[in-house]
Amino acid sequence: MQDARLRLLSVLLLSVASFISVAGAALTVLWLLLYPGYLVAALRSRALYLLLSVLGLVALVMTYSGGDGISYLARMGVLLLLGFTIVRGWSPGEFLDLSVWLFGGKTGFDLGLAIEMTMQGFDEASREWSRVKTALQLKDMQPGFRSIPAIGFLLIHTRLLRARDQSDLLITRGYHEGGSCCPVFRRSKKDIIASFCTILILCIALFPFRDIFILVM
Repeated sequence: MQDARLRLLSVLLLSVASFISVAGAALTVLWLLLYPGYLVAALRSRALYLLLSVLGLVALVMTYSGGDGISYLARMGVLLLLGFTIVRGWSPGEFLDLSVWLFGGKTGFDLGLAIEMTMQGFDEASREWSRVKTALQLKDMQPGFRSIPAIGFLLIHTRLLRARDQSDLLITRGYHEGGSCCPVFRRSKKDIIASFCTILILCIALFPFRDIFILVM
């Protein structure tokens, strides 16, 4: 989805639909099939399965305590999948454009710049982690629990150094607050249709078909 505004609207509507009903969660999964490239990339993420395993434990506890753990796991799992898939579609500059469009050139620019720098940090951390794994493989070593503190310290230390460099660069250029940005959004017919489908999914989640038939009868 190219238009960040439609993407934000779709995420909000699908999140509500997935949270309130299993039917909404199932339809959200079908909606994600409209963007198979991002979905496949999300399914390859190990972090997704780690979080799903945590949700599974919570759902198991809920089931043994008399709650509906299966429904919870299905709905929350789809929410995680939705988040991971949407993030895969992010491109540099989108959050800045969206924030300026929503909140103006002062607050929106500051907020968008902070989000862009955060997303860039996550992307760089992911690439650094890949380089760490490659280095360990070259040394015929496997990352384990003993190496987690050292690797974590390395990633955090590197991120802090780069954050300091970025702040020094902004100060050197005289940045104080706000800025000039002309948001540009591109959308296709597929994006418009997909956004309209999210409205239908939310309506189905709020008013199941059986309730509609009862009202008609």
